[in-house]
Amino acid sequence: MNNIDNDSMISKTNIIDVNADTFMTEVIEASKEKPIIVDFWAPWCEPCKQLTPILENAVKDQRGKITLAKIDIDQNQDIAAQLRIQSIPTVYTFFEGKVADGFQGVKSNSEILEFVKKSANLSGPGEEVEALLSSSQQKIEERNWAVASEISQKILQIDPENQIGFGTLIRSMIGLNKFNEVKEIIDALSVEIRNSKPVLNALSTLDATEKAFKARENIEALKEHLKKDPENLDYLLDMSIALFGNNEIEASFEMLLKSIKINREWKDQAARKQLLEFFKSAGFEAEETINARRKLATLLFS
Repeated sequence: MNNIDNDSMISKTNIIDVNADTFMTEVIEASKEKPIIVDFWAPWCEPCKQLTPILENAVKDQRGKITLAKIDIDQNQDIAAQLRIQSIPTVYTFFEGKVADGFQGVKSNSEILEFVKKSANLSGPGEEVEALLSSSQQKIEERNWAVASEISQKILQIDPENQIGFGTLIRSMIGLNKFNEVKEIIDALSVEIRNSKPVLNALSTLDATEKAFKARENIEALKEHLKKDPENLDYLLDMSIALFGNNEIEASFEMLLKSIKINREWKDQAARKQLLEFFKSAGFEAEETINARRKLATLLFS
């Protein structure tokens, strides 16, 4: 019953009929707050009768992020003339007081849905999602992976195609060592989201983190090797990876800094490259990263 009531309220609020008297208020002024899709139609237009229901359902799915304004051009010829409507159906998206996008003629269902989603995203994710995004990023920097994951899921419940939300979800799940789950998520994503910058940035930490997690079982054996040969660069590198996988971030960085101090050019600067990779995985704002970067700069420029 509640769902029916909510859908009815959204329909009344976000699907409206507009005429010459209300156009400035309901479209031009209203578009300064959120995008307004304007559907120019006429009772005799058969393609309009097919298009309008699809637009209405797509707008309802956006849960208040956008409004559909319907204008009968037979009853509002002045508006049609001012906007140079040559044929119908014609659909325009108004945002910030001006036309931001539009199309004319018949479109496929998928094209119409994509148009509505694109229009809805013009105003950004909204205040609630913005607050959640900020909070999730903070938890990522704190390496509070469990809370970051929960917040990311809330973001995606509100905005199911939020690229940053998927990026923080993937990053937090990598932090929780849920590597198989991450791969399942990636397989289910659309090409656009999978190739988005937030998702690619998050995935750039996957291989290093998974490798380190698997290496942590070697810590005790590596300790014994390093007791006998404390400056062995292979052992130091392997130990740094194992310690990182065991969440001993500072100790991991110290191993790599020690290796760089011994021989910074070893294996084409392997220790420095590994350290930079771990900086990305740990987060550039993490205290351990900040301290290690300062020490690295001292080593490289001394």
